[in-house]
Amino acid sequence: MPSETNDEQIKKTAMSLALPEAIIRILALRGIYTKEHMRDFLAPSLQQLPRPFLMKGMSEAVAILQQAVQQQKPVTVFGDFDADGVTSTAVITLFFTELGVPFRSYIPARLSEGYGLNSSAIKKIHADNVRQWGEAGILLTVDCGISDTEVVNEARSLGFTVIITDHHKPPEKLPEADAILNPLQPDCNFPCKNLAGVGVAFYLVLGLRSALMENSHWPQKNIPNLKICMDLVAIGTVADQVPVTGCNRIIVKAGLEVLNQAGRVGLEKLLDTATRSNRGEVTVEDIVYRMAPRINAAGRVGSAHQAVKLITTNCPVEAQQFAEELEKANNARKNIEAAIFTEAIQMAASENLETANVLVLYKKDWHQGVLGIVASRLSEQFSRPIILLTDCPQEDIGESPHLVKGSGRSVEGIDIHEAVSFCREILLRFGGHAGAVGLTLPSENIVSFRQQIDTIIGTQKEKRSITPSLLIDMEMTLDALHDHAFLSSYTALSPFGSGFPEPVFSMTRKKLSGPRLVGGNHLRFTIMENGRTINGIGFGFGNLFDISQNSQMDLAFTLRLNSYMGQQKWELNLVDLQPSIL
Repeated sequence: MPSETNDEQIKKTAMSLALPEAIIRILALRGIYTKEHMRDFLAPSLQQLPRPFLMKGMSEAVAILQQAVQQQKPVTVFGDFDADGVTSTAVITLFFTELGVPFRSYIPARLSEGYGLNSSAIKKIHADNVRQWGEAGILLTVDCGISDTEVVNEARSLGFTVIITDHHKPPEKLPEADAILNPLQPDCNFPCKNLAGVGVAFYLVLGLRSALMENSHWPQKNIPNLKICMDLVAIGTVADQVPVTGCNRIIVKAGLEVLNQAGRVGLEKLLDTATRSNRGEVTVEDIVYRMAPRINAAGRVGSAHQAVKLITTNCPVEAQQFAEELEKANNARKNIEAAIFTEAIQMAASENLETANVLVLYKKDWHQGVLGIVASRLSEQFSRPIILLTDCPQEDIGESPHLVKGSGRSVEGIDIHEAVSFCREILLRFGGHAGAVGLTLPSENIVSFRQQIDTIIGTQKEKRSITPSLLIDMEMTLDALHDHAFLSSYTALSPFGSGFPEPVFSMTRKKLSGPRLVGGNHLRFTIMENGRTINGIGFGFGNLFDISQNSQMDLAFTLRLNSYMGQQKWELNLVDLQPSIL
């Protein structure tokens, strides 16, 4: 917060906007200072989204697809196997199906094909398209393709017109595609640089719809309302953990509205299967902990096409079947993930954790499909970047050298993609962004890669600023937590996520009333003061049960609106709990 944003200014702004001072302070702490910015932020609208043709490459891509619509040229969308790629594929599929264009989708198998375009897939798609439609047609990538220079050249040599839509960091030399949409490419003036892959795909659909409207493709009353696909755009955006600010905040807010209108049968069945109980309003947490893991699981241990089918079907029976298949895949994923996590913890114990800037762990038979999620858990536990490597599938190995593939996840302040890029000479392939990376290298280079990446990340660590491990937004009283004006305004702050973290509050020297253990290692309790009460839950805080019975405690917490038996009540969600210092 700037020094000039003082208490007096906060009071004036709060009075001007008729908002509680606490809400103004939270916004200011997150870099939102002006009344105009606050108004727009608290009431985001799709009308605030920038126009699609601000994105570099949009005119070229739309012109190609307009011709496909007019001449009925076949279009193949090539997606990725994660939730971002699946929702991107679904958005394009639904729109092009409505247009009646010859269309098919292709998502590579994670284990046998890996991420992005690959030569064998392109040849297969080409053969199928020529057999069915007499030509290669248009190859449209979603959430991938920006680093696949050689395969793009091969695709064009086979006769494909190639459009790349992607959001990952571009290489220095871009592929020679017929059109590229990526807000991160040089000279792109599109203001929202942090779109997920599904956000870029959605913008392509926006641009194409706009051009078709100008050419009177539809009667006025039949123009597609693209707000109905915002649920999918929101799911992919949240799942890919891009910053929930700017365009992404507008997208997620609108998407949650659509999700709560219960219009897409596949997503309804997915949530019903995941919760197995009465559901309240769909939230970002539902996407993060229920929907995204199950959509991702299809691509991790099965086929991502099952997830696309779930999302795009209109048949309740089919939707139920696909939802149950995704539930089984998610359970299998959990078991595999738990086994690898345990092994990786054991391997990490033999490392010098005092000096290691990064952990690079290798085991030949780990399941590639879950390495990213395990690396994410490990990076949180060890507070440093983690890269997990395993052998490539046999069909990928072929002749020597023996190849290994892996996934890496980073921590705040360390750009793992940049660090890996400095090791490119000993790698065969890599891609990703600041927080996550995928890579392939000869197994004989593992030792040198481990040494190089550790040195590079050590340099990054020296440059990053040191921040407290837990930032508290403000101290709260029980009276404030019962203030209707604050609580009703607080809901307008959501959605929270990367780039706009959920506020963390504190209370000091409180006696926990009726603390009890639930679910093994979780702590349930109540705070009582001056005739007011509020319940709380501390997931994983069961070890503090004994001391919390007899001591005053300092609490750090976020707020949750808990729905149970048709009633909604606010409760505290512990972030930290410590005995008060006397």
